[in-house]
Parts: sequence; structure tokens; C-alpha cells
Amino acid sequence: MERLRPPVYGALLKERDLLVESLSANVFILRGSLRRHGNICGRSNCSCKRTEDPKLHGPYDYLSHRYKDKTQTIFLNKKKLLLAKKGIAGYNRLIETVYRLSEINFRILRYHYNKL
Repeated sequence: MERLRPPVYGALLKERDLLVESLSANVFILRGSLRRHGNICGRSNCSCKRTEDPKLHGPYDYLSHRYKDKTQTIFLNKKKLLLAKKGIAGYNRLIETVYRLSEINFRILRYHYNKL
């Protein structure tokens, strides 16, 4: 069985520097969950109140965000929905970048600890 060579130290540093540089590009970051659902209104004779096959108002989009054991939810109009999707995508890219940075640092520590 052929033994794999350790990754080149310079290549790891270069990749790590590129990832660190890309962190500043992720300016709009938003952690949260998007959800869409219909609502029931307050009118007593509305079709949304029917027991069989109710026709709910909406669907409407919401963003939920949990921080310090509190969940906050906001209504999203079309413009806010686009921004929320962009922010959540930025958050996902940020998390992926952090995982990749951690993997590179792990390899540096494993194979090149004497150069640190």
C-alpha cells in the first residue's frame, strides 16, 4: 500500500490566506430560518374559519431568528425576502469557510507543527 505524502506547507498557507481574505467579502450575514404559512383572520364569517377545507390568507413569508433563548420572527415582504435569502446564503458560505479553515489548520498542525 502506497503511503500518502503530507500536503505542502506553502500550498496550505496560500489556501488559508485566500480563505481568510474571502471572509471580508461576506458582509451581509444572517442566521435564521425562512418559513411560509397561511393565516386566519379575525372576521367571523371568513372562508379561512371553515372547519372543512379552510382557505387561509397568504401564504406569507417569515424569518425566525433565535438569540439568547428568545425567538424573534418578522414578516418579510418581497424585498425583505430577497435580502433574507442573500443573508442566509452568506451565513452558509461563512460557516463553510470556517470549516475549511479549520481543516487546513488541522493539517498544518498534523504535518507541519514544527514550523509554527
